[in-house]
Order: sequence, then structure tokens, then C-alpha cells
Amino acid sequence: MKRNEKKVPEFDEIIFENRNKEYGAYDLRKRYKSVISFSILGALALCAVFVILSFSLLKEGTASLGPGVIVIAQMDNFKPEVIKQPEIKPPAEPVKTPQNIVPEVVTDTIGLTAFLPTTDERVQTTTDGNVNDTIVYVEQTEEIVPVEPKIFIIVEEMPEFPGGNEALLGFIRKNSVYPAEALNNNIQGRVILKFVVNTDGSVDRIEVLKGIDPLLDQEAVRVISTLPKFKPGRQSGVPVPVWYSVPVLFQIHNR
Repeated sequence: MKRNEKKVPEFDEIIFENRNKEYGAYDLRKRYKSVISFSILGALALCAVFVILSFSLLKEGTASLGPGVIVIAQMDNFKPEVIKQPEIKPPAEPVKTPQNIVPEVVTDTIGLTAFLPTTDERVQTTTDGNVNDTIVYVEQTEEIVPVEPKIFIIVEEMPEFPGGNEALLGFIRKNSVYPAEALNNNIQGRVILKFVVNTDGSVDRIEVLKGIDPLLDQEAVRVISTLPKFKPGRQSGVPVPVWYSVPVLFQIHNR
């Protein structure tokens, strides 16, 4: 019988069958066993060389066998200093507190203190006429704060301008002066003011409720300040100050 001498493919041949063997991985796997063998032999050789060199460099007498001995030299006349224990002193005896001390009575050599009379005694001596000191008593006066009368808004009898509201509007229209600057700039409108009619009928505390322009507002306040006296308002028949409001119309007529 004829032996089959066909070579069995190796493991690397089976893996890299039908693959690119020139890529590099195939060559690395083929040389893997030989590289490992040379590396192990090289490492063993280096270790052997190191051990041989270590033994050859050691000199006689330099080897250390067992633990060393420390020798301390000491002089013949050396006397060690003896440290004495510090002396402990007993605590001092506590100071005894004296008890049952009898106070010593002494004579007052300074003299008696001058008597100081009280305020009531000074007032009594002043009343009796036996005055040794000049005492002036000034009574403290309280600051007088004037009480501001209440200003009413609505009363039983409202203030009335002489001749009525028509006369009031006519006075304002007659005595108003249209500011030239406001006239040139075509500024017009209604200014509403309020003021207080006092108990004597005079006008006071003029305020602008709704203004248009400072020029017109100032002219309206000026005219109201020139109003003649009103018939004052009354509450329960008594004259009282009352708030009063009035509009002042500034209008430019077509020329």
C-alpha cells in the first residue's frame, strides 16, 4: 500500500488561506516561536553575566556576615553628670480670714456737712420773707401752635361772588392778558384752578388743578389773585373757609 505523503497544512496556513500573506501579520505569526525563544535565551544570558560580575567585583573582607557591632569609646576620667531631682516645695499655708472684727470708733475731725435745704423749704422761706438767696422761679411756657381752621369743601351756604358766576367769569375775561409768546405759538386751552375763600371773603391758597402751559398757568393765577372779596360761605350760620374752583379759558379767535 502506498503511503500518502501529502503534507498537512499548518495552522497559520489554514488561517491565512485565501488571504494576503504579504500584509505582515502572516510573517509575524511564522516567526513568533523563534522570536520568543531568542528573547528568553537573551534574558537568561544577561542575568548570568550580571551575577558573574557581582561576584568578581566583591573584595575580600568587604562582605557583611551577620549583624554589625557598635563600639562606643569612653575616656578613663569620664564621670557622668548626675541629674538631681528638682526639690518640691510644700504649698504655702492659706491666709486665715480674720473673723468677728470689732469696728473701731473714731472721732470725726472733718466737721459737720453744711445743711442743704430742699426746694420746698426754700419756697417756704421765700414766702415767710426770710430770704438768704435770690431765687427766681420762671414758669415754663408752652409753645403756642396756632390751630389751622378746617377748610370745608361743601357747606350749607357756598361762597358767592358779587353778581354771581356770570360776573365772576366776566371779571376774569376782562382782566386777563393773553401772553404774547403763547399767542404767537398758538397755545390755547382751559386752566382749572382752586382757591380758598376765607371767612372775610378774601381769596387765598391759589393752586392749579389742570394746567396747559406755564405762561397761561401764571396768567390765570395772577387774575384770580386780583378777585374782589366774595360773600363768605357759612356753616350753621358761622362764616367758614371754603375751597372754590373756577376755569379760566384762553382761546384764540380767528382774525
